[in-house]
Amino acid sequence: MKKLLFTSAAFFASAFLFAAPAQLTVKSGEKPVTAGWADMGSLSYASKNVIVIDDSTYSSPEAKRKAFTNAIASGSVSSSSINDKAALILVYGTVDLSDGKVSDKDHSYFDEFDSATHKRKHGDFMYDIGSNKTIIGARAAKVAYGGLRIKARDGVLKNVIIQNISFWDAHGSTEYDTKVPEYSSKKASADQLVIEGTEDKSTKARYIHIPENIWIDHCSFSDGVCVDLDRNFNHDGALDIKCGKNVTVSFCEFTNHDKVTLSGSSDKFITPDEREVTFHDNYYHGCVQRMPRTRGGYFHLYNNVFDEIGTKNNSGASLGPGVGAQFIVENNYFGKHAGYILRASDNSKPGTPSFYKIYVSGNKPELNGNNAENFLSHKVNEKPWKIPYNYVLKSADEAKASVVSEAGSGAKVILDGKEL
Repeated sequence: MKKLLFTSAAFFASAFLFAAPAQLTVKSGEKPVTAGWADMGSLSYASKNVIVIDDSTYSSPEAKRKAFTNAIASGSVSSSSINDKAALILVYGTVDLSDGKVSDKDHSYFDEFDSATHKRKHGDFMYDIGSNKTIIGARAAKVAYGGLRIKARDGVLKNVIIQNISFWDAHGSTEYDTKVPEYSSKKASADQLVIEGTEDKSTKARYIHIPENIWIDHCSFSDGVCVDLDRNFNHDGALDIKCGKNVTVSFCEFTNHDKVTLSGSSDKFITPDEREVTFHDNYYHGCVQRMPRTRGGYFHLYNNVFDEIGTKNNSGASLGPGVGAQFIVENNYFGKHAGYILRASDNSKPGTPSFYKIYVSGNKPELNGNNAENFLSHKVNEKPWKIPYNYVLKSADEAKASVVSEAGSGAKVILDGKEL
């Protein structure tokens, strides 16, 4: 069990899981089993078009970044166009998305504002992933100082697998200079990884293009050496899922972050089948809130571990179901929380279709009226939707024992019988 020291930035850098005792067996071209929603789609590993991103091939950080961001978009290191070309992208070591403009010691790039308008001078470092891309990390693979985006723009964006990557400090600038009193509450919009679609402009309450068949597995998410959990100005989501069908998030570690996962960007988005997400065997510690915070969707959470959640000045909560959400919460371990385990936000009236529902079973401790805000009126005795995939439950205590050591990046990867 790792010890948490909330006041030490060094802790978050050193205790971040770069050497989880896990092994990933990958067979190119085959359909993986994710034990979640992603099993209901046509998800498969890419094959044939293998692209290696490493320091020996790309001698400068900028060349390595360009090759990586081109490859995840187009399936080729020579084009940045987003397309559906399948590619198996192997990542070794660090990819600096800022091209050297940001480092652990120097974030001043994002402290520059226009003197007249007080608007930020620099945007976030965000790069897109195209359909049919498999991204697998090895040898301390890290994506640093920026974020990646899986966005359906024109039609369906589908079949994306990301495994064994450390997402590190997606630092960004606040929209306006927070030193100016009228902008003191502004924040950054930088996400480490975001899954999103294209809104229907006519209704402004649905999506016309939605990503499908996505698996995020054995990845780590952290703000790096930055510790600003009381009021997070320079980071937004760790893994936001604004919409997505057949999405599984498994064996990931989330630490040193405030707002972890937002699913459904506003109370307008209450249609459940636009968000079909499973979270299992993930380790959340040293975080504050949104694990996840949701609107309408079919959400299944099982065998996750939540511990050391919230701070004295920002109590937060692990779970945040909202309007239209349909939660199934099974056999999770809830450790130390500064406040509630669950804090809800739902203005719907009881009995209406958008009034969120939550089914709980086998959790430790079980959610109740004392540790979960406004819980009893939303609790249901039967699962609010039928789980269509196969999965195996561990007890909450078994999850605590296994997930803490197995979750996160740094696993040994066996690709087609050979260790990477």
